[in-house]
Amino acid sequence: MTDGMAMRRVTIDILGHQYSIKTDGNEEYVQRIADYVNAKTREVMEATQTVSTVDLFIKVAVNLTDELLQERAAKTAFHSSLEEETGKIIAEIEAHLGGNAEIS
Repeated sequence: MTDGMAMRRVTIDILGHQYSIKTDGNEEYVQRIADYVNAKTREVMEATQTVSTVDLFIKVAVNLTDELLQERAAKTAFHSSLEEETGKIIAEIEAHLGGNAEIS
């Protein structure tokens, strides 16, 4: 969340609890994060019927971490696939050019 701005506090609301976040980022972005956490928290609360705030937030943290790790794995798989396909295309181009062309 760095874009060269001075650090400031942004207050967010998660399920009626106020939290002060110190950031040098865009306040709108921080609010979008809070909205996302709120939505995920409500999903977990409805799915698990969890009442304890601490238990609820731990479950939300686990779910968000799972989501993050799945996204990272998908990104890694995509990049690997992209590298493989790029290699195939370069090999085809080189084959059509007689293998004499250098591609940088």
